Amino acid sequence: MIACLALAAAAVLLVYTLQNRGKTAKQEIAIYVDGQLYATSPLVPGQDLTVAQENGSVNVIRMTENGFFMQSSTCQNQDCIYQGAVTHENWRMRLLGTHVICLPNRVDVMLLVQNTDADVPDV
Repeated sequence: MIACLALAAAAVLLVYTLQNRGKTAKQEIAIYVDGQLYATSPLVPGQDLTVAQENGSVNVIRMTENGFFMQSSTCQNQDCIYQGAVTHENWRMRLLGTHVICLPNRVDVMLLVQNTDADVPDV
């Protein structure tokens, strides 16, 4: 049973690695609210972006030199805060990849990536 789980984990890691081959992070983030594009922004170190919704939900995204993190949120569980920063260096190794997601507020923030290898199709 343990061997099967280890094999499955290795297979998932291999697929994930192959999907990200030839991709690099851009200096830009995209913010989605309830599945719809809310805004895009270039990374401006130290700048905060506030996502204020009509229902009173508020998320604040802090941009850094090479990424971003969720600074604050009005959600109760604060899981989005604890997801940490997404950076050019760590997005390939994070469980959520390029995303920080606030499920209660329906906010998804992602570091945009681009293909740098002409032989690798966009996924």
